[in-house]
Amino acid sequence: MGDLNAKIGNDNTGYEDIMGVHGLGQMNENGERFADLCSLNQLVIGGSIFPHKRIHKATWRTKSIISASTESSDIRGGTRVIRPPSCTDDNETVTKEVQTAFQISLYNRLQLLQEILEDTEVDLERQWQVTKRTWLDTCEEVLGKNKIKQKECISAETLQKVEERKRKKTALNMSRTRAAKAKTQEDYTAADKEVKKSVKRDKRDYINDLANQAEEAAGKGNQRDLYAVTRRLAGKFQQTDKPVKDKTGNPLTTTEGQLKRWAEHFSELLNRPPPKSPPDIPPAETELPIDCDKPSKAEIKKAIMLLKNGKAVGPDDIPAEAIKADIGTAVNMLHSLFSKIWEEERVLPEWKEGILIKLPKKGDLSSCNNYRGIMMLSVPGKVLNRVLSERMKEAVDAKLRDQQAGFRRYRSCIDQIASLRIIVEQSLEWNSPLYINFIDYEKAFDSVDRQTLWKLLRHYGVPKKFISLIKTGVRQGCLLSPFLFLLVIDWIMKTTTAGRNNGIQWTPWTQLEDLDFADDLALLSHNQMQDKTTRLATTSARTGLVINRRKTELMKINTTVSTPVTGGGEPIQEVESFVYLGSTADTQGGTDRDVTARIGKARAAFVMLKNIWASREITTATKLRIFNSNVKSVLLYGSETWRMTKATQQKIQTFFNTCLRRIFKIRWPDKISNKELWQRAGQESITSQILRRKWGWIGHTLRKPDAGVEADWDQLDGGKRDSPEPR
Repeated sequence: MGDLNAKIGNDNTGYEDIMGVHGLGQMNENGERFADLCSLNQLVIGGSIFPHKRIHKATWRTKSIISASTESSDIRGGTRVIRPPSCTDDNETVTKEVQTAFQISLYNRLQLLQEILEDTEVDLERQWQVTKRTWLDTCEEVLGKNKIKQKECISAETLQKVEERKRKKTALNMSRTRAAKAKTQEDYTAADKEVKKSVKRDKRDYINDLANQAEEAAGKGNQRDLYAVTRRLAGKFQQTDKPVKDKTGNPLTTTEGQLKRWAEHFSELLNRPPPKSPPDIPPAETELPIDCDKPSKAEIKKAIMLLKNGKAVGPDDIPAEAIKADIGTAVNMLHSLFSKIWEEERVLPEWKEGILIKLPKKGDLSSCNNYRGIMMLSVPGKVLNRVLSERMKEAVDAKLRDQQAGFRRYRSCIDQIASLRIIVEQSLEWNSPLYINFIDYEKAFDSVDRQTLWKLLRHYGVPKKFISLIKTGVRQGCLLSPFLFLLVIDWIMKTTTAGRNNGIQWTPWTQLEDLDFADDLALLSHNQMQDKTTRLATTSARTGLVINRRKTELMKINTTVSTPVTGGGEPIQEVESFVYLGSTADTQGGTDRDVTARIGKARAAFVMLKNIWASREITTATKLRIFNSNVKSVLLYGSETWRMTKATQQKIQTFFNTCLRRIFKIRWPDKISNKELWQRAGQESITSQILRRKWGWIGHTLRKPDAGVEADWDQLDGGKRDSPEPR
């Protein structure tokens, strides 16, 4: 592509193979030379092949084409002019559409298979196999297979020295005389020193290599690779292939035995027996106004665009990047497939399968209960689930309670944290008794009874067409799971609170019964917490959910009642503080304890990245980027709800300045003012940053189309303020 001062015109006589008839003006002498050059090299002149408006053709102020692009004759993309709002140059900006080899190969294969895909007589499974093979064959042909081999931190040379040290150690142990022992001891000591020196050098080289990778990723703006390298530099690895125990507590030493135990564990977890007394839930009188027509190409395109890159593939090995590489072709392939699925009201059997990955949680990792499983599902299946979700979401969301903030638009954890702080502080100010019961469910997302879930879908008015598709295709961990789980929690809380006034007075006309974020429930009451907890446990059990009595905790404020609140016949543990959605709330109100906890977590994150701060290969700009994403984000989580006293500001600012001085390697007796430090780092004072976050959250809350719980509060009732002491 370039400014060649060559006018090719719109007459392609004699040059039909290298240009079209959609140029401008007449061909000049330079244009003839240019056309001859393209013909000799089998190049096609862009800008003349496809029709465009006149204003999108002219590349110069005289309304002619003098800037042209060329491409191979087997790749013909559109070329057009972009007209900027204002520009002093007399040349316009020329853009070129280029198809990659993957797009071309995929398009060509689709043309060959078009008859099969459009044939209504072809069964669903065969059509899917044809579609799948098209993607897989194109990926293998154009991209190939790449085995990622991670560089070891110990070199082959060091391993040879380790073997040499072993031989020296054996010789030392075999020595029988003092002279031989002294000689072999000297040899072993020298070999040991060489090993330690070599290991130290390898470790330094390994860290330097990772630092160079981090700097390269930062330079390219690749946040994903930068974060991955950061984790490796921090040494954040956890061995997940540890031996597990059977049900009786005996360790399993063989791989076969462990695999059987894992299969047994997840089979019991995901296939629980139905509840003893399932609820009788009536269906809705009328269905929700949800479009039940076949998915349109526009919907499929939108769903594909929402796929995230860099995610693991499902059993079919089709990555999201392959589908997004040529969205137009992918839409055509999936539209035909989805139409057939819609007609038959069943999902492909292969889309019901998944690769189960176990991830460790806290606690003893020899117990299967301290792992959670995630399912790697088919990416094309995710596209269909996205289409279903987008159609249902808005209509069903309008029927959910305002107290629920999980997985909903315009809602966040900060909203719930702020509401909880208001409740505690107002209870203390007005001397109002308050019970807060933080409910935890056992394996919540995996325990819901399927038959109850289908009843709830009918109860909320979801059309039968959607229920049939969900029945045949929903999987643990699929995109629809959070949406479906909200329906279960919503029905549980509606049933628990129906006909009762066991909440707290939130406005002069309404009571607030609870604060919910998915399955994180905080029950609220002035003095009827036992009744509310019992009703919740009973209702939850009917849907398959069981309250975890070990992790459920109770906070009591302004009450001297010593009678414990029980769950399942056992008293619920009473606590002075609780970490709610990552933020600490306590019976004293305020945020001092949460600020201290945040500083502790941020300090741990900063220390974990000590290799990065000490590296000379990583620039200061990259270090600051890592600091902002890995340390400052931890420090300021929930700061929108903090009470900013002078002591709190000073405590946070001191830690913040210490981190920046460590990054810039400013140590005693070097002196630099805090303002200059912030200027070097491109930072504001921590107080200004927190205030900016506060105003941002306030603006977000005020602009919400539907007012949430946090925007409705008036004042708590049921008490009065303390009288001020006389001076």
